[in-house]
Amino acid sequence: MKRSSLLLIPIAGLLVVAGILIARRTSWFQPRTQAQRYLHYHLASSDWEPTAKFTDASRTLREGETLASIARLRYGHQNYSNVIKLYNHIENVDAVPAGATLRVPDISTILTEEGFAKVARPEMEMILCSRAKYDKVVGQLWTLSREGPLHERVVTIPQKIKQELLEAADDLQQATESLKRNKPGTTRPPAKMIGQLESAMNGMRQLAEGTIDDNGYDIDMVQQRYGLALSYAIIWAREGFN
Repeated sequence: MKRSSLLLIPIAGLLVVAGILIARRTSWFQPRTQAQRYLHYHLASSDWEPTAKFTDASRTLREGETLASIARLRYGHQNYSNVIKLYNHIENVDAVPAGATLRVPDISTILTEEGFAKVARPEMEMILCSRAKYDKVVGQLWTLSREGPLHERVVTIPQKIKQELLEAADDLQQATESLKRNKPGTTRPPAKMIGQLESAMNGMRQLAEGTIDDNGYDIDMVQQRYGLALSYAIIWAREGFN
């Protein structure tokens, strides 16, 4: 074989290697596929309280009733008792007597009157839509948590429920991402509120994968997180969005 031909072999090999490197380098700069997002759609405001047992804007406390029991009937979970306490300027929940009249309008009305909607109305709507989507399926989640042997940690989530959970979680992701940005009229983002919403978001995504605690603790925790987040929204507004 001629010497010139022998020289072509390593040169050709180098060209192949160079081509591979160029191809790989080009791929490094290609945009990666984005994780699927679940686009927010607005529920009608009339659908924001799907678990309410009554929709009156006020309630006279009956004998044996507590703020927690009223919160469960009006807002779907006892953890909203703190929202009622804040909104009604109650110092001691144990000192509220039977016959006292409590103001218990829709959460959207409370947040509007407290001033939260003035600086974060789009975020408020996304949060309340997310909360409503979760409340629509929470009863079915409780049923699923009771199915099968207690030692099983993973259950099959029907596609419709899974989709609802993922959409609700994505609503919270969009809302929290927006709340983290400085807004006109605010000094700093509502960190405690955001933290509770992100915990609820992560909890719903785990539930969508079928990870449910034997006693349904994680199902309940999502509702607790919403209640705490909305309490912090009121406090943030009262503290001048500071």
